[in-house]
Amino acid sequence: MTKLALLVLGLSTALASAHSFAGSGQVSDADVRRFFESALATNSEKLRGIQEGLKSTFQSLPKNSHGNLASEAVRYVLHRYFVQRHGWFIRGLEASNQTWSDHYVPQDEKEWVPSYLLDLMRTRTGEQGTSLPELAVVAAAIEDLVDTEARKRMRTAFEIHELPTDDTVSEEEVREVVDTYYTMFLNAGNFNASGRWDALVKRKMWSERYVGFKESDRWMRELLQPRFSQPEYNFDNTARMVEDIGENYYKFNDIECRDLKTTLMGMEGNKAGRVRLSTFYKKALFSHWRFTEKADYLRILGALDESDPSGAQVILSNYIMSRPNCLEASNLYSICCRNECEDLTGHLESNIGTSTATPKQIIDLVAALPSATVTAPRQLSDDLVRKLDLVAASNGGKVPLHGRLFAQWMHHAYPRECP
Repeated sequence: MTKLALLVLGLSTALASAHSFAGSGQVSDADVRRFFESALATNSEKLRGIQEGLKSTFQSLPKNSHGNLASEAVRYVLHRYFVQRHGWFIRGLEASNQTWSDHYVPQDEKEWVPSYLLDLMRTRTGEQGTSLPELAVVAAAIEDLVDTEARKRMRTAFEIHELPTDDTVSEEEVREVVDTYYTMFLNAGNFNASGRWDALVKRKMWSERYVGFKESDRWMRELLQPRFSQPEYNFDNTARMVEDIGENYYKFNDIECRDLKTTLMGMEGNKAGRVRLSTFYKKALFSHWRFTEKADYLRILGALDESDPSGAQVILSNYIMSRPNCLEASNLYSICCRNECEDLTGHLESNIGTSTATPKQIIDLVAALPSATVTAPRQLSDDLVRKLDLVAASNGGKVPLHGRLFAQWMHHAYPRECP
């Protein structure tokens, strides 16, 4: 378990009469249908902005005979959009198992929302696929559902503090209720309290034991400070504060992730992006990061390289992006370390504009494209060029940008960023 992992610390054991966040915030199929129909009926500035945000990835993917995307590609575009915009890994859109398959069946009750939305859109469009405006409708509905969940959870916080949702409240009361919400947020909803005093006591106990609390709390207060200049406070403008937390927390999480990456890079051996398993475990003895995952678990995560006979190695990029380093902040999304490779791929997509490219196009772009750990411009090695030529040779002279072989090539080009 790492520093980013949750510390619930028994917060879910409380009086039988306590208000609990565990079941609050759940969205219903009626909510999904309502926001879907609302997004279909509007042509707002927000919808146009979403469409613009989706455009470059949409254009770079293969289309069907109608010029639209199949379900697998739709899930990919939506996943990329939410990760880039808010750092949200939407449940049911993640690039794991078969979640991008046309025939994917949600395995978790929390994954059903994207599938239900896409089914609603498919019922409307038939088998013609999904256009860019229709894709924006689905994205807008998901954003509205996330806001709805936050407001429902905030209503639970108001109940804990016995505050009215239809009248004004004081600034001090707002600060306390936001603190309660934020404690729940950082504990994946595993928080309950029988009243205001119970919530304040539990938060204090938890904050004294939560590694990194001071930094996290400072970030939250700086984020919300501009909103503490209202002539009066009520449920609506307080709910907007917690929506801000959900939409922006990835920025603070990125700081944590960069620290984790720097720590792992300091342990690298001769091969970039690899850390010997023995070194990985030794570091836990004198670091705030607790590198305790067993080899079997690292293997399941896809973060263990056993190709070197001299010893297993942890794959830096795969470990950083693995599930133990995620904050399960919502029933609808998780906040994980960003896949820096998606940002690099996004640059290629926007410059190429189609789903395939020649090796020369890719080499010229990659040679000029820096990452956090790779300087540019650079001369790509003969081995990298040869591997890309082989990918093109097996695909009619061009490289599919969203294929498995190109993803592997990107890992060699950016070993610390690409999984």
